[in-house]
Amino acid sequence: MTQEQYIRAVQINNRINHLNETLEHIKDTKKHRLWYAYKVTDSCLSDSWNLTAEWAMSRIGDILDKHDLMIRQEIEEEIEKLKKEIETL
Repeated sequence: MTQEQYIRAVQINNRINHLNETLEHIKDTKKHRLWYAYKVTDSCLSDSWNLTAEWAMSRIGDILDKHDLMIRQEIEEEIEKLKKEIETL
């Protein structure tokens, strides 16, 4: 294995670990939901993000849930793609 291949393998491994950590954190679809947030700039502090009100989000909950499942699937597909790339190194 060349040094470039090794560096790439480490990058892939780190990405897989991060994706798996995220999946573990959001694993329960009953307790997690996609949500919109908006940036708030405070003159004294740095920017921060506030979540949109629940009443506004509940109106599109079914759409968010559908896309949540799609995002989870995409994460799993990326993990599998990265694992295959490591095999080729």
